[in-house]
Amino acid sequence: MTGLTMKHHPYYLIFAALALLLVITACKRDQPDDDAALEELPDAAADYETSPYQWGFIDARGNLVIEDQFDEVRPFSEGLALVRQRGKWGYIDRKGRYVIPNRFRAAWPFADGRAKAQADDGRFGYIGTNGEWLIAAQYEDLAAFSEGLSRFRQGEYYGYLDTTGKVVIPAQYEKAGDFSDGFAVVGKADKEGLITATGQVVVPLKYDRIKPGAAGLHPAAVADKWGLIDSKGKWVVSAKFQQLGTMAEGHVPALLNDKWGLVDSTGKTALPHLYEQLFYAGDGHWVVANGSQYNLMTATGEALLVKDLEEIHPFSEGLAAFRDKELWGFINTQGQVVSAPEYYLVWPFNGGAARVATAQGLAFIDTAGFLLWPPNPSFFEVREYAEGLAPVQIYR
Repeated sequence: MTGLTMKHHPYYLIFAALALLLVITACKRDQPDDDAALEELPDAAADYETSPYQWGFIDARGNLVIEDQFDEVRPFSEGLALVRQRGKWGYIDRKGRYVIPNRFRAAWPFADGRAKAQADDGRFGYIGTNGEWLIAAQYEDLAAFSEGLSRFRQGEYYGYLDTTGKVVIPAQYEKAGDFSDGFAVVGKADKEGLITATGQVVVPLKYDRIKPGAAGLHPAAVADKWGLIDSKGKWVVSAKFQQLGTMAEGHVPALLNDKWGLVDSTGKTALPHLYEQLFYAGDGHWVVANGSQYNLMTATGEALLVKDLEEIHPFSEGLAAFRDKELWGFINTQGQVVSAPEYYLVWPFNGGAARVATAQGLAFIDTAGFLLWPPNPSFFEVREYAEGLAPVQIYR
């Protein structure tokens, strides 16, 4: 591959085109969640184009076990995979047989025996594994369940319902988030607060912004300054930062004087404010970066890498993707290289396997860096494994 830069490599061009295609199709898939009027929806087939390369599923050895016959698919979840044909979505089993006919304008994977789906009139509900409505399709928007509650929208306002479809918190908020650690962020008139799963307002709606927290602490902002409040709205760390990130392991990234550092739950500085980027990487590690120089740090300030890398992503199953000289590999939580940088693109590990782009095509490696099966040039696109099968788009 000498003499070729990443920009001019043929696989780079292919993946750039794929990325653009994914953005376009993602926009189409996301249409049901828009706030557009529900009346006069086009026929479902008009929402999508028939793909020239059809989708099927491969097993752990790379063998095609469900023929490529679908315009679009999603990974298996609870024994069923979401597939699209002729503009409508349905669900198949592991033998490729329809269990729920393709009759939904839009649908989502199953979780806990239920799946979000959209009826022809554009409204949302939840179906069971038999395809019947568990929660009638009567809402203009529905979110995934979090801590037993789903956020719904009626008109301009949000509320919450339980798994039986009973409304437990009436639609009354202009903004609403998922429940986490027993609380949800809600908003009215450009102010935000916290409620419990019973709808009790425990933090009054008086803050400019609140982010979901952890261990009873929540990043909150007033007058463009951020601090930490407890679950009663009391300031634990005064509002003095330009921005706060997501809390993890008792610490939170904090922006001060245009540089990121790390502070603990009392506001004490753990990592100094020296970085252009700082985020939690998992497994007790933090990624810090200035320009294209990335390193792994512990919350006590120990650097795990002898030399900086050009990019590092969060850990997944104990391994993190890194980039060095425009190629990608993986490091472990000790900062040791497990898979040398030899791939043009990589994706996170899932179920002991990671998708990689090689010079010969897409493939999967195991946690030791060995190929699970050789790249197949007829595989136009491959997605992550779930329940032993991976979606594949075949070039014929």
